[in-house]
Amino acid sequence: MIRRAALLAMALLLAGCAHEALFRPGSSQQAADAPFSVSGRLSATLDGKGHVANFDWRHQPPRDEVAINSPLGNTVAKVLRDPDGVTLLADGKRWQADDVESLTRQVMGWPLPLSNLVWWIRGLPAPGAPSRQDADGSLEQQGWRIRFIRDADVEADHPKRVEMQREGLTVKVVVQSWQ
Repeated sequence: MIRRAALLAMALLLAGCAHEALFRPGSSQQAADAPFSVSGRLSATLDGKGHVANFDWRHQPPRDEVAINSPLGNTVAKVLRDPDGVTLLADGKRWQADDVESLTRQVMGWPLPLSNLVWWIRGLPAPGAPSRQDADGSLEQQGWRIRFIRDADVEADHPKRVEMQREGLTVKVVVQSWQ
């Protein structure tokens, strides 16, 4: 249970280390890191084994709080990030590290570099890291192939779903509520 909660928490560790302005692809407008709250569903599949959870994420730069919830709404893990580092709370235990990658390596045995999901969930490349936008609209950044899926019926500033793939790991984030 701890490993599962840790996998989901880390997969959704929507903790960005980047807080600088960037340009929106194809636009001259700058997008600055701004507070948001988002809820939704997360699925993570690693080497054919899948996990699903709900999440509630509050991003208040430079802090993040992510609650990973069971289908019944119980919080099974909580991830907290601030300038001092990252903390994972699950099953009455506490893990800490300087960054997401260190924490996933410590708890799960392999690094999961999803620090930039704070930008990807908005449909933007993370600032400060090289990226390439493909003709189909997908993004390649930090070894991840990221697809942004928007709801055709609703005009929104952010994608409805973000799908990320890398080395046997697939993470899908579906946004249900955005504030």
